[in-house]
Amino acid sequence: MKKSVFVLAIICFMTLTAQADVAKYCMSYSDFVAGNWKSVDELTEGRTRQACQIKSGDHCVYFKTGDKICDQILKKQVFAVMYGNQLYVNCRNLRYNDVGLETSRFVQAIRYDNNKLCLIAYKTNTLTALAEIGTSIAGCFVNNGWVRLGLFASSAGFSIANDSLSDLVCYLIDSEANAKGKTAITRINDEFMERLLGDDANLLDKYMAIKTKRNRQSAANVLPILMEKGLVASAM
Repeated sequence: MKKSVFVLAIICFMTLTAQADVAKYCMSYSDFVAGNWKSVDELTEGRTRQACQIKSGDHCVYFKTGDKICDQILKKQVFAVMYGNQLYVNCRNLRYNDVGLETSRFVQAIRYDNNKLCLIAYKTNTLTALAEIGTSIAGCFVNNGWVRLGLFASSAGFSIANDSLSDLVCYLIDSEANAKGKTAITRINDEFMERLLGDDANLLDKYMAIKTKRNRQSAANVLPILMEKGLVASAM
């Protein structure tokens, strides 16, 4: 059975407008765990603004209200936004092996094992790839491969085109930010999956059946396995 059975293939490069009561935010991972969501309305403090909009395309997802103060808080301080029934996490302060992701915008995430987050983001950039093999470099700016997502609500849960999923990978968020405000994330790669599926030979064989490492570790292969394991839901 093709993995597209598990993942609805929809790409939407458009702007959606949510009613005020369905655009909510939280300021930290601990707020997410505790369910401390607040309406985006509260960030405007009575100032005139438009309904909160999600804008996608051009390799990023971000939120606009028309209020500069509110937009800056959403951009630089907010940890996550719940837009309708879709969850998006701000990548600005996320770090994998002490290196930032390709984008500082928002990407889609889904609940993992109740109170953790599975982040769906573009494949690791040059700096991160080098960090994985123990190479340290500095002074390098990578300006390509930003996450290309138009991810919106569907009855089947998260919706990403299957061909896009092959270019995306998954990260796990399961801890609060450090003293510097940076949150360490874990790549869901072969090593992670081998530990996770150590007690489930059938699922591990299914995961490892993809011979090419890049394709095996892609979100297109990882997400259906996590669904079968019962760690992420097909609907959020």
